[in-house]
Amino acid sequence: MHIAILGHGIEGKAAAEYFLAKGEEVTVCDSNQGLSLPKTLGAQLGPDYLKNLERFDLVVRSPGISPNIKELQPIRSKLTSATKIFFDACPCPVIGVTGTKGKGTTASLLHAILSQGEKRVFLGGNIGVPMLSFLNQVTKSDLVILELSSFQLMDLQKSPHVAVVLGITPDHLDYHKDFEEYVAAKQNIVRHQTKNDVAIIDVDSAESAACAKLTSARVREVSTTKSVRDGAFVKVDSFTLLDGNEGSIFGTRGNTRLLGEHNVKNILAAAAAAQTLGAPLQHIQSAVQNFKGLPHRLEHVARKEGVDFYNDSASTNPETTIAAIRSFKRPEIIILGGSGKGVSFASLAAEVVERENVKSVIVFGEMRQEISAAIEKAAIEERMQAIKAAAKKKEEPIPPHKLEIIQAESVAEAFMVAKMLAQEGDVVLLSPACASFDMFSNYIERGEMFRNFVLDT
Repeated sequence: MHIAILGHGIEGKAAAEYFLAKGEEVTVCDSNQGLSLPKTLGAQLGPDYLKNLERFDLVVRSPGISPNIKELQPIRSKLTSATKIFFDACPCPVIGVTGTKGKGTTASLLHAILSQGEKRVFLGGNIGVPMLSFLNQVTKSDLVILELSSFQLMDLQKSPHVAVVLGITPDHLDYHKDFEEYVAAKQNIVRHQTKNDVAIIDVDSAESAACAKLTSARVREVSTTKSVRDGAFVKVDSFTLLDGNEGSIFGTRGNTRLLGEHNVKNILAAAAAAQTLGAPLQHIQSAVQNFKGLPHRLEHVARKEGVDFYNDSASTNPETTIAAIRSFKRPEIIILGGSGKGVSFASLAAEVVERENVKSVIVFGEMRQEISAAIEKAAIEERMQAIKAAAKKKEEPIPPHKLEIIQAESVAEAFMVAKMLAQEGDVVLLSPACASFDMFSNYIERGEMFRNFVLDT
């Protein structure tokens, strides 16, 4: 067969290697005219990289290329993806994890739990390990955990044996035509399940809770706001699993290394999935207590002169940044900015204005003016509401808390200003609420620059 690989990023490279190993003829189609490729690969590069695709027997899209773009419609019968290929060929049970935030942490914590058992456990997908890079190693006695993005799920026609659905909030609206398409893509993770499968669902989120009606699988619920009959929840600060009439406590809020209420939800989801797969309670308890979290996700970089620096570069949308801000009660200096994803900053702006411990916001990058304007508007709206409330009570309005907004010309300047403003007892938090593509190749590069800045200055 002659196979076209659309895109030569991490997943595209793995797909090319996968098919070359099978002896197939492979051509890479990429918009980068200057891409350097090995002689074993054919090339269709530059602005016309999506033309004449009908000449190929199979076309494998990378996640960053939507299956809905007009250039791909004439060859939809030949179009596939690494995710589709993996699900068709994987011989063992697959556990898929999706959601707007927390899927990488949840998948990794679940991997830490299950790896204590006798089965070999693979972890891949959107987390940075291409699933086709290890498909040939997988046997029927193994387990595979995949972090799955909306890009990977949107045309998937199979669902994992265990599907974990975390909260769904607006994101990637620069890729999807609207929020409804984004939600529908996420919901594909349960749409094709059978009665022999299991869905672990965050029922505190309306969009994820709706998945319960879309699946034929057993549904186990996860909540931080209420008790559930089958799943995981918090009871008097204790992490609780309930499977029928049998309940177990597997940890407490004060006995985990993961910060923030959003991570409580990740812990509950991972534990429910692990219990579903037969993991002993002691394995769940051990992993929950000792799991440090992932790089660039509320990662504690260092404490210098009484100031704690946190790298949360993986927060690329407002909702994840809100969760990060809520993780601290100490005075915060927040660094925001980057490239846009088509989402509103109104909720983030309101959070920043309402939280009295946020003392300074430093914005940089392509979205700095939009973020600044959103915060200024939120501050005016909050002040007007305070004045109206005070007038009704015939009282003087409470003065607003002092909040400084600084626009930096570069990311290096943003880091430097944050460090200069920080005082003993403060938290400096890089949680951009934006993608990184205006200045960096990815959020990892951005986070590493911040980490190096903190450690080297």
